[in-house]
Amino acid sequence: MKIIINKKYIDIVSGKFPDIEFYTEIDECPEAEALIGEAVDFVPEKLDKLPNLRWLQSFWAGYNTLDLDYMRSRNITLCNARDIYSVPIAEDVVCKILIHNTNALAYIKSQKEHKWDLSQKRRNLQGQTIGIIGTGSIATEIAKRLQGFGVKIIGYKRNPVSALAYFDEIHSGKRGLEYLMSNSDYIIVTVDLNKETHHMINKDNLELMKESASIINIARGSIINQKDLTEVLKNKIISYAGLDVFEIEPLPEDDELWDLENVYITPHASGIVKENKKRLAELIISNIQRFIDNEKLANVVN
Repeated sequence: MKIIINKKYIDIVSGKFPDIEFYTEIDECPEAEALIGEAVDFVPEKLDKLPNLRWLQSFWAGYNTLDLDYMRSRNITLCNARDIYSVPIAEDVVCKILIHNTNALAYIKSQKEHKWDLSQKRRNLQGQTIGIIGTGSIATEIAKRLQGFGVKIIGYKRNPVSALAYFDEIHSGKRGLEYLMSNSDYIIVTVDLNKETHHMINKDNLELMKESASIINIARGSIINQKDLTEVLKNKIISYAGLDVFEIEPLPEDDELWDLENVYITPHASGIVKENKKRLAELIISNIQRFIDNEKLANVVN
Protein backbone atom coordinates (compact mmCIF):
# COMPACT_ATOMS: atom_id res chain seq x y z
CA MET A 1 0.00 0.00 0.00
CA LYS A 2 1.18 3.52 -0.85
CA ILE A 3 0.11 6.67 1.02
CA ILE A 4 1.00 10.33 0.53
CA ILE A 5 1.22 12.26 3.80
CA ASN A 6 2.20 15.81 4.70
CA LYS A 7 5.89 15.87 5.60
CA LYS A 8 5.13 17.19 9.11
CA TYR A 9 3.71 13.77 10.06
CA ILE A 10 5.70 11.25 8.02
CA ASP A 11 8.22 10.56 10.81
CA ILE A 12 5.41 10.06 13.33
CA VAL A 13 3.40 7.54 11.33
CA SER A 14 5.95 5.74 9.14
CA GLY A 15 7.43 3.87 12.10
CA LYS A 16 3.96 2.58 13.03
CA PHE A 17 3.37 1.02 9.61
CA PRO A 18 6.63 -0.45 8.24
CA ASP A 19 4.80 -2.29 5.44
CA ILE A 20 3.34 0.90 3.94
CA GLU A 21 5.28 3.06 1.47
CA PHE A 22 4.89 6.71 2.49
CA TYR A 23 5.56 9.70 0.23
CA THR A 24 5.31 13.43 0.85
CA GLU A 25 4.51 14.77 -2.63
CA ILE A 26 1.66 13.92 -5.01
CA ASP A 27 3.97 13.78 -8.03
CA GLU A 28 6.19 11.22 -6.27
CA CYS A 29 3.51 8.54 -6.17
CA PRO A 30 0.64 8.55 -8.69
CA GLU A 31 -0.30 5.03 -7.46
CA ALA A 32 -1.20 6.24 -3.96
CA GLU A 33 -4.50 5.07 -2.47
CA ALA A 34 -4.65 7.70 0.27
CA LEU A 35 -3.71 11.36 0.68
CA ILE A 36 -3.31 12.84 4.18
CA GLY A 37 -2.72 16.54 4.61
CA GLU A 38 -3.93 20.06 3.91
CA ALA A 39 -7.19 20.80 2.12
CA VAL A 40 -5.28 22.99 -0.36
CA ASP A 41 -4.13 19.73 -2.00
CA PHE A 42 -7.66 18.31 -2.22
CA VAL A 43 -8.55 20.03 -5.50
CA PRO A 44 -9.54 18.20 -8.71
CA GLU A 45 -6.47 19.26 -10.69
CA LYS A 46 -4.23 17.62 -8.10
CA LEU A 47 -6.46 14.64 -7.32
CA ASP A 48 -6.69 13.83 -11.05
CA LYS A 49 -3.05 12.80 -10.79
CA LEU A 50 -4.02 10.00 -8.37
CA PRO A 51 -6.25 7.53 -10.27
CA ASN A 52 -6.14 4.92 -7.47
CA LEU A 53 -7.11 7.36 -4.70
CA ARG A 54 -9.75 6.05 -2.28
CA TRP A 55 -9.33 8.14 0.88
CA LEU A 56 -8.58 11.77 1.80
CA GLN A 57 -7.76 12.72 5.40
CA SER A 58 -7.82 16.46 6.11
CA PHE A 59 -5.94 18.10 8.96
CA TRP A 60 -8.84 20.54 9.46
CA ALA A 61 -12.49 20.48 10.40
CA GLY A 62 -13.82 22.77 7.64
CA TYR A 63 -14.56 21.49 4.15
CA ASN A 64 -16.83 24.17 2.65
CA THR A 65 -14.21 25.06 0.02
CA LEU A 66 -13.85 21.49 -1.26
CA ASP A 67 -15.54 19.96 -4.32
CA LEU A 68 -17.55 17.19 -2.66
CA ASP A 69 -19.38 16.35 -5.88
CA TYR A 70 -16.06 15.60 -7.56
CA MET A 71 -15.08 13.31 -4.70
CA ARG A 72 -18.43 11.50 -4.87
CA SER A 73 -18.06 11.01 -8.62
CA ARG A 74 -14.76 9.21 -7.99
CA ASN A 75 -15.99 7.36 -4.88
CA ILE A 76 -13.30 9.02 -2.73
CA THR A 77 -13.98 9.08 1.02
CA LEU A 78 -13.22 12.40 2.73
CA CYS A 79 -12.51 12.52 6.46
CA ASN A 80 -11.94 15.68 8.48
CA ALA A 81 -10.46 16.36 11.91
CA ARG A 82 -13.48 17.90 13.60
CA ASP A 83 -13.08 16.16 16.96
CA ILE A 84 -9.50 17.42 17.26
CA TYR A 85 -10.63 21.03 17.55
CA SER A 86 -13.93 20.75 19.45
CA VAL A 87 -12.47 21.07 22.96
CA PRO A 88 -10.08 24.00 22.31
CA ILE A 89 -12.81 25.85 20.40
CA ALA A 90 -15.25 25.27 23.27
CA GLU A 91 -12.69 26.65 25.74
CA ASP A 92 -12.16 29.67 23.48
CA VAL A 93 -15.91 30.36 23.42
CA VAL A 94 -16.05 30.29 27.24
CA CYS A 95 -13.13 32.74 27.25
CA LYS A 96 -14.90 35.10 24.83
CA ILE A 97 -18.03 35.03 27.00
CA LEU A 98 -16.14 35.69 30.24
CA ILE A 99 -14.09 38.48 28.68
CA HIS A 100 -17.33 40.36 28.09
CA ASN A 101 -19.17 39.27 31.20
CA THR A 102 -16.34 40.44 33.47
CA ASN A 103 -15.74 43.56 31.33
CA ALA A 104 -12.14 42.45 30.87
CA LEU A 105 -11.53 44.64 27.80
CA ALA A 106 -12.27 47.78 29.81
CA TYR A 107 -9.96 46.67 32.62
CA ILE A 108 -7.16 45.96 30.14
CA LYS A 109 -7.61 49.46 28.72
CA SER A 110 -7.51 50.95 32.24
CA GLN A 111 -4.36 49.00 33.02
CA LYS A 112 -2.61 50.37 29.93
CA GLU A 113 -3.64 53.89 31.00
CA HIS A 114 -2.55 53.23 34.64
CA LYS A 115 -6.09 54.12 35.71
CA TRP A 116 -7.74 52.74 38.88
CA ASP A 117 -11.37 52.71 37.68
CA LEU A 118 -14.04 51.15 39.91
CA SER A 119 -16.93 52.12 37.65
CA GLN A 120 -16.77 49.15 35.27
CA LYS A 121 -19.92 47.03 35.20
CA ARG A 122 -19.70 43.27 35.64
CA ARG A 123 -22.40 40.61 35.51
CA ASN A 124 -23.02 37.12 36.81
CA LEU A 125 -23.07 34.54 34.07
CA GLN A 126 -25.34 32.45 36.27
CA GLY A 127 -28.97 32.82 35.24
CA GLN A 128 -28.25 33.99 31.70
CA THR A 129 -29.44 32.22 28.53
CA ILE A 130 -26.98 30.86 25.98
CA GLY A 131 -28.22 30.18 22.45
CA ILE A 132 -26.10 27.90 20.28
CA ILE A 133 -26.78 27.81 16.54
CA GLY A 134 -25.81 24.29 15.50
CA THR A 135 -25.70 21.23 17.73
CA GLY A 136 -22.69 19.27 16.46
CA SER A 137 -19.56 18.18 18.32
CA ILE A 138 -18.28 21.73 18.92
CA ALA A 139 -21.68 22.90 20.19
CA THR A 140 -21.88 19.88 22.48
CA GLU A 141 -18.48 20.62 24.03
CA ILE A 142 -19.48 24.27 24.50
CA ALA A 143 -22.78 23.34 26.16
CA LYS A 144 -21.04 20.80 28.39
CA ARG A 145 -18.65 23.43 29.73
CA LEU A 146 -21.25 26.15 30.17
CA GLN A 147 -23.65 23.95 32.14
CA GLY A 148 -21.54 24.39 35.26
CA PHE A 149 -22.12 28.15 35.22
CA GLY A 150 -25.82 27.71 35.95
CA VAL A 151 -27.03 29.03 32.59
CA LYS A 152 -29.95 28.00 30.42
CA ILE A 153 -28.78 26.51 27.12
CA ILE A 154 -30.99 26.52 24.04
CA GLY A 155 -29.95 25.11 20.69
CA TYR A 156 -30.97 25.58 17.07
CA LYS A 157 -30.94 22.54 14.80
CA ARG A 158 -32.19 22.47 11.22
CA ASN A 159 -33.72 19.00 11.61
CA PRO A 160 -36.09 18.87 14.60
CA VAL A 161 -35.25 16.66 17.59
CA SER A 162 -36.96 16.46 20.96
CA ALA A 163 -33.83 16.61 23.15
CA LEU A 164 -30.04 16.58 23.16
CA ALA A 165 -27.54 16.11 25.97
CA TYR A 166 -26.45 19.34 27.72
CA PHE A 167 -29.21 21.42 26.07
CA ASP A 168 -32.29 22.61 27.96
CA GLU A 169 -34.26 23.31 24.78
CA ILE A 170 -33.88 22.54 21.07
CA HIS A 171 -35.62 24.62 18.38
CA SER A 172 -35.75 24.43 14.59
CA GLY A 173 -37.16 26.28 11.60
CA LYS A 174 -37.40 30.02 11.00
CA ARG A 175 -39.43 30.60 14.16
CA GLY A 176 -36.97 28.56 16.19
CA LEU A 177 -34.07 30.70 15.02
CA GLU A 178 -36.01 33.88 15.76
CA TYR A 179 -36.84 32.56 19.24
CA LEU A 180 -33.18 31.86 19.95
CA MET A 181 -32.07 35.25 18.65
CA SER A 182 -34.72 37.07 20.72
CA ASN A 183 -34.22 35.24 24.01
CA SER A 184 -30.48 34.63 24.30
CA ASP A 185 -27.98 36.72 26.23
CA TYR A 186 -25.14 35.12 24.26
CA ILE A 187 -25.55 33.65 20.78
CA ILE A 188 -22.83 31.26 19.62
CA VAL A 189 -22.52 30.35 15.93
CA THR A 190 -21.19 26.84 15.27
CA VAL A 191 -22.93 25.67 12.06
CA ASP A 192 -21.18 24.65 8.85
CA LEU A 193 -21.11 27.13 5.97
CA ASN A 194 -23.24 26.07 2.99
CA LYS A 195 -25.90 27.52 0.70
CA GLU A 196 -28.53 27.35 3.45
CA THR A 197 -26.37 28.99 6.14
CA HIS A 198 -24.72 31.74 4.07
CA HIS A 199 -25.74 35.02 5.74
CA MET A 200 -28.32 33.21 7.87
CA ILE A 201 -27.47 35.84 10.51
CA ASN A 202 -28.28 39.26 9.09
CA LYS A 203 -29.87 42.60 9.90
CA ASP A 204 -33.37 41.10 10.19
CA ASN A 205 -32.53 38.69 13.00
CA LEU A 206 -29.66 40.68 14.56
CA GLU A 207 -32.21 43.37 15.35
CA LEU A 208 -34.27 40.78 17.23
CA MET A 209 -31.51 40.51 19.82
CA LYS A 210 -31.66 42.21 23.20
CA GLU A 211 -29.62 45.40 23.47
CA SER A 212 -27.63 43.67 26.22
CA ALA A 213 -27.04 40.51 24.16
CA SER A 214 -23.84 39.40 22.43
CA ILE A 215 -22.81 37.17 19.55
CA ILE A 216 -19.79 34.89 19.17
CA ASN A 217 -18.74 33.35 15.86
CA ILE A 218 -16.20 30.53 15.71
CA ALA A 219 -17.70 28.83 12.63
CA ARG A 220 -17.26 30.67 9.30
CA GLY A 221 -17.36 34.40 8.66
CA SER A 222 -19.96 34.29 5.89
CA ILE A 223 -22.62 32.73 8.11
CA ILE A 224 -23.05 36.29 9.41
CA ASN A 225 -23.54 39.24 7.10
CA GLN A 226 -20.47 41.13 8.33
CA LYS A 227 -21.68 44.51 7.08
CA ASP A 228 -24.92 44.11 9.03
CA LEU A 229 -23.05 42.94 12.13
CA THR A 230 -20.71 45.93 12.00
CA GLU A 231 -23.67 48.30 11.84
CA VAL A 232 -25.50 46.84 14.84
CA LEU A 233 -22.27 46.92 16.87
CA LYS A 234 -21.48 50.51 15.90
CA ASN A 235 -25.01 51.61 16.78
CA LYS A 236 -25.00 49.64 20.06
CA ILE A 237 -28.08 47.67 18.95
CA ILE A 238 -26.28 44.69 20.53
CA SER A 239 -23.68 44.71 23.27
CA TYR A 240 -20.63 42.78 22.06
CA ALA A 241 -19.16 40.38 19.51
CA GLY A 242 -16.39 37.84 20.01
CA LEU A 243 -15.17 37.04 16.50
CA ASP A 244 -12.67 34.45 15.34
CA VAL A 245 -13.78 34.27 11.69
CA PHE A 246 -14.56 36.85 9.02
CA GLU A 247 -15.92 37.12 5.50
CA ILE A 248 -12.48 38.16 4.26
CA GLU A 249 -9.41 36.68 5.96
CA PRO A 250 -7.06 38.07 7.04
CA LEU A 251 -9.38 40.83 8.19
CA PRO A 252 -8.30 43.94 6.21
CA GLU A 253 -6.29 46.47 8.21
CA ASP A 254 -8.81 49.22 7.46
CA ASP A 255 -11.87 47.22 8.53
CA GLU A 256 -14.02 49.08 11.08
CA LEU A 257 -14.29 46.04 13.35
CA TRP A 258 -10.69 46.45 14.50
CA ASP A 259 -11.46 49.72 16.26
CA LEU A 260 -14.82 48.96 17.87
CA GLU A 261 -14.51 48.83 21.66
CA ASN A 262 -17.29 46.22 21.91
CA VAL A 263 -15.51 43.69 19.69
CA TYR A 264 -12.91 41.09 20.66
CA ILE A 265 -11.01 39.70 17.65
CA THR A 266 -8.89 36.58 17.30
CA PRO A 267 -7.30 35.61 13.93
CA HIS A 268 -9.13 32.34 13.15
CA ALA A 269 -7.20 30.79 16.01
CA SER A 270 -9.91 29.42 18.32
CA GLY A 271 -9.00 25.80 17.65
CA ILE A 272 -5.22 26.15 17.63
CA VAL A 273 -3.45 24.78 20.70
CA LYS A 274 -0.14 22.96 21.09
CA GLU A 275 -1.87 19.68 21.98
CA ASN A 276 -3.43 19.45 18.50
CA LYS A 277 -0.43 17.80 16.87
CA LYS A 278 -0.54 14.87 19.27
CA ARG A 279 -4.32 14.45 18.89
CA LEU A 280 -4.12 14.74 15.11
CA ALA A 281 -1.33 12.14 14.96
CA GLU A 282 -3.49 9.76 17.00
CA LEU A 283 -6.42 10.27 14.62
CA ILE A 284 -4.24 9.71 11.55
CA ILE A 285 -2.69 6.54 12.96
CA SER A 286 -6.11 5.20 13.96
CA ASN A 287 -7.61 5.92 10.54
CA ILE A 288 -4.68 4.41 8.67
CA GLN A 289 -5.21 1.21 10.64
CA ARG A 290 -8.93 1.30 9.86
CA PHE A 291 -8.11 1.84 6.18
CA ILE A 292 -5.78 -1.16 6.17
CA ASP A 293 -8.40 -3.32 7.88
CA ASN A 294 -11.25 -2.09 5.62
CA GLU A 295 -13.11 -0.77 8.66
CA LYS A 296 -15.28 2.35 8.82
CA LEU A 297 -13.13 5.46 9.02
CA ALA A 298 -13.55 8.09 11.73
CA ASN A 299 -14.93 11.56 10.89
CA VAL A 300 -16.29 10.66 7.45
CA VAL A 301 -17.68 13.76 5.73
CA ASN A 302 -18.35 12.47 2.22
